[in-house]
Amino acid sequence: MAVRSSAQSETRLIERIHRLARQVLSPSENVSISFGDDAAALVPSSGHMLLISTDALVEGIHFDLDYFRPEDLGWKALAVNLSDIAAMGGRPLGFTTSLAFPKDAPPSFVTRIYRGMLKLAALSGAVLLGGDLCASPGTLFLDVTLLGEVKPEQVRTRDNARPGDSLFVTGELGASAIGLELLRRFPGRARYYPHLAGRHLRPTPRNPMGRWLAASGCASALIDLSDGLSTDLHHLCRASGVGAVIEADCVPLPGIGPQVGSWVKRPLLDYGLNGGEDYELLFTVPRGKRHQVPGRLEGLGIHEIGCITDEPGACRLREQGSLRPLSPGGFDHFRR
Repeated sequence: MAVRSSAQSETRLIERIHRLARQVLSPSENVSISFGDDAAALVPSSGHMLLISTDALVEGIHFDLDYFRPEDLGWKALAVNLSDIAAMGGRPLGFTTSLAFPKDAPPSFVTRIYRGMLKLAALSGAVLLGGDLCASPGTLFLDVTLLGEVKPEQVRTRDNARPGDSLFVTGELGASAIGLELLRRFPGRARYYPHLAGRHLRPTPRNPMGRWLAASGCASALIDLSDGLSTDLHHLCRASGVGAVIEADCVPLPGIGPQVGSWVKRPLLDYGLNGGEDYELLFTVPRGKRHQVPGRLEGLGIHEIGCITDEPGACRLREQGSLRPLSPGGFDHFRR
């Protein structure tokens, strides 16, 4: 981790992070040189190719410290990258971080960010390789770059869906968006619904499922749901040159109860289609392999929600017997 300013205090902070990483993470045979040098060195397993993912979390855009604890922020910053590796069918190896924060932030605040990040790293098998700390003029910025590996014949992309394929999704959709609404509008009540708030603050990347889909050969195309089902479905269809039909009754939605239902602003299906930040996996399966997909794997539900059509770019929703266009209604940084 490079030093930008206040060399003595920053050096001590970096040493604290390194000590914490050594305490939490097990050594990896893939890492030749880790933090402490100008760069890290990582060697993928024999017969594998490297995967690279990077995502940034910006205060005021992706998170609000009024309801995000530092540990939550660290966890989520790594989780969104792990989800990208899962969507390629890969195994995570190691990651670097770039963190910019106000000069008056206490050292314990920064340490807590890394504590949350390293907790998820230990669960996923990823190793902290190094990174950078620097001062910011006010807001907090955290970027993670994650490296993974996958066998070339097992890598999965979003451009191989074909007409007639079935569409499947893991888990349930909409819980993160509902949790975010509770955290924003009813912060005092949100803690009584940890299932919903937790899905937003600490999402669970589906890496074991991604590796199973790749190794089993079931999935023809694969994408993670970060921007919302409606938007990410359009990404997959555009890349593959196909269309899709989603069955509204088959979209797996969270059970929220009448109390929460009276607090949220939109119909439950709208959260499932457009909510975003679910970090579940959306994948297509050729007709001949559909029977190979279990309804549940290691406790995670797998749901068939529609099919791929031969109408490029045409995504539609079948609801109460009628079809209507399904526009991308999820998150877009630059939508006016």
